[in-house]
Amino acid sequence: MKSALIIALLLVLGVLLFFLWHRGKSRERTFKNTDELIEWLASEAVNDAERENHVRLDYSIESIKSVEKILGQLHEQYAKNPSSVSVKGLGSAYAAYVGEVIRRSEPGARWEKDDAVGGEKSYPLIWGAGHSYPLGWCQKRIIYGDGDNVWIKYYVLKERSSRPKTPDSK
Repeated sequence: MKSALIIALLLVLGVLLFFLWHRGKSRERTFKNTDELIEWLASEAVNDAERENHVRLDYSIESIKSVEKILGQLHEQYAKNPSSVSVKGLGSAYAAYVGEVIRRSEPGARWEKDDAVGGEKSYPLIWGAGHSYPLGWCQKRIIYGDGDNVWIKYYVLKERSSRPKTPDSK
């Protein structure tokens, strides 16, 4: 009787461990390409902004100002307790959102995974202003504060890319 009970418990434990392992494996996300990853991250930012800040992000250029405000709040939280903010996670989500706003508004803009300057998995956005690195922008904004304002970075790059090219300009 004892051996049957032990066998039954081991069997139940084995099945339980299998399902827990399988459940964890099914939660791993895989993406077909960089654009799919970026779209998912941007949607996570939209969801986070609504859930945590009651802010509706609509992929307009003006919404970058809302992201800047959210990142400012995250910086304040980070300054008080760095372990309370997922800099990489939230920074990547809001960076993907900012980059998607730019990509959708700039003809020919595109994401890349790797870059000669930024390195492997730097996810540069290539557009009229050249190579931009929203992932770095947003993560730095959370860590360092106002000096890394993402709205100002976007605005300066947009203005620079909108100027007519002259023979003297580079």
